[in-house]
Amino acid sequence: MPRFLSCLALAAAAAFSLWAPSVMADDAGAETPWQDHDGMVRTHLVAASAAMTDKDGNRLYAWEADMAPGWKTYWRSPGEAGLPVRLREGDKPIEILFPLPERFTLFGIGTTGYHNRVMLPFRMKKGTKPGTVISADFMVCKDICVPFEATYKLPETPDISGNDIRIGVWLKRVPVREGDAGVGLKVTGMRLMGTKGHQRLIVDVAADVTLSGADLFAEAGDMVHFGTPKMKLMADGKSARFVLSPMMGNKPFDLLGHDVRLTISDGHGQAIDRTLKITRP
Repeated sequence: MPRFLSCLALAAAAAFSLWAPSVMADDAGAETPWQDHDGMVRTHLVAASAAMTDKDGNRLYAWEADMAPGWKTYWRSPGEAGLPVRLREGDKPIEILFPLPERFTLFGIGTTGYHNRVMLPFRMKKGTKPGTVISADFMVCKDICVPFEATYKLPETPDISGNDIRIGVWLKRVPVREGDAGVGLKVTGMRLMGTKGHQRLIVDVAADVTLSGADLFAEAGDMVHFGTPKMKLMADGKSARFVLSPMMGNKPFDLLGHDVRLTISDGHGQAIDRTLKITRP
């Protein structure tokens, strides 16, 4: 038996040795060189294989950031401080498929983003040529906050790429805009309470799984920031109520009638992304 297994292992190794060089060769052209940003973070662009092109012919890429210990970068809605990662082609913004962020505190301020390493997937329209210049604006924070700008040339899309698995992992962390994320996750109610300048947004959610670790991120434009919500888990463990208190500038802002974007996590790795109109009971 050991001899038989060793033969199988040799055969597998030989097959891999034939396959791996072609993948590595493809990957070499499917990534831009790493750019170091003052030793705080390094970034580059990565291309997925042609197999991950969507039905409309839009190819998949990712902006990857590898941060030095203690440094963090930001989600599309950073919180009370920070700047979101932004990508653009010339003057045209590129839609980033932001994975679910984490919460952290810097300088006593609540923020949302990523640490260690992150890949932010994005798609480019069919016909976009390799070599197209992509620009990025981003900020990293630790003891200080430092903004950066970088430019990259869009890499080639290979037929085979080991990057598919890595990008796919982060793509699965992107909250879904349709469906229930496979766990029955849904908004069951939302209402606005209180008067202008003293309002609270109440959001009820439910799922087919326990929600003891659930979280909710709310966005309602640049004039309003929502901190970490208060959550009450209901008796069944599979429904919860979130209470959000908006933070505004010196001028009170009335949320009534405005849209709010809700990103809701079940606490087990699944999340949904919904935009709803704010109304009263």
